[in-house]
Amino acid sequence: MTNKRLFLCIMLKSWLFLGLIFSIVVISACQKSEVYDESSQFVKDEELIKKWLDSTKIPMLRDNNGVYYQILAAGTGTESIELNDSLNVLYAGRLLRFGSLTADTSSFSRTTDTATYKFRLKNVMPGWQYGLPLVKQGGKIRLLIPSPLAYKDYTVTGVPPNSVLDFTIDLKKVVK
Repeated sequence: MTNKRLFLCIMLKSWLFLGLIFSIVVISACQKSEVYDESSQFVKDEELIKKWLDSTKIPMLRDNNGVYYQILAAGTGTESIELNDSLNVLYAGRLLRFGSLTADTSSFSRTTDTATYKFRLKNVMPGWQYGLPLVKQGGKIRLLIPSPLAYKDYTVTGVPPNSVLDFTIDLKKVVK
């Protein structure tokens, strides 16, 4: 085999190899990642919550946004809570686990009796924005929050994606 023919053979193999690599890159770039389907996830979460409520017999109501709530104490405040209000609360957040009809007894997040969580209502998850105005200052509420109204499909420390959250919140103070 001559040097020229050997050179052409090597070049042809190189071009075929590069073409193969290019094709793989193009095909993999065209594949779409799974898109978060909020309405589908809402249906799954709703089904889980209903099963959990049926098994525990805990009386909870559902608001128009999909948050389930149980008012443990209405509170004695006189003004309605608005999105721009600052709130001080004590809370415990637990997971309502998928595939299990029992609540996780451990908290993924909680305050202590001496350190309240202070925040502006408009800066927290939609589930809290919908649920907390249902009580007044001094009130206490339990919320079951579907994942689209919480952390959605994001991973948060101690909370897997698409988790239904179970909060007990004691509203200590409302600042207008």
